[in-house]
Amino acid sequence: MNYIQKWLFLGVFFFLLQGCQKDDICPAGTATTPLLVIEFYDSQNPGRLKAVQDLRVQASGMEEIYFGPETTNSISIPLRTDQNFTEYTFTYNSGEEDENEDVVTFRYSPNPEYINRACGFRINYGNIDVSVQGEDDNWILSTSILQQNIENETEAHISFTH
Repeated sequence: MNYIQKWLFLGVFFFLLQGCQKDDICPAGTATTPLLVIEFYDSQNPGRLKAVQDLRVQASGMEEIYFGPETTNSISIPLRTDQNFTEYTFTYNSGEEDENEDVVTFRYSPNPEYINRACGFRINYGNIDVSVQGEDDNWILSTSILQQNIENETEAHISFTH
């Protein structure tokens, strides 16, 4: 009887070991869904970056402020992965008497890319388009698409002049 128990124990132990797998942990350096990188340029000198005074960026319909208020000449913001557009309110001189809000809509084609079982999917964005709503009193004077596809965060994708 002792002999049978020993083999039974070894058999159960062997089958339990077969169920063990390597941990599915996504490595830290793995590329994830990229942010949209926007640079702000001087309307008087279009080749020169110009910081936006007290910039605040807020997703439309949300109370939470995504960025700022902060003075900067470039930002990185997320795009929605569940829709083909994202709308943000960009506020110049946030909190001041002369604050100016522009509503900007980004349209794109989300393209899911499978990374691996541990990391899942990342979303790249193609055919990016940008529009600023309204025409009176906009502080964003023009927009320019620098890269049609958003696949990384190493370079700017869009520029705004102000």
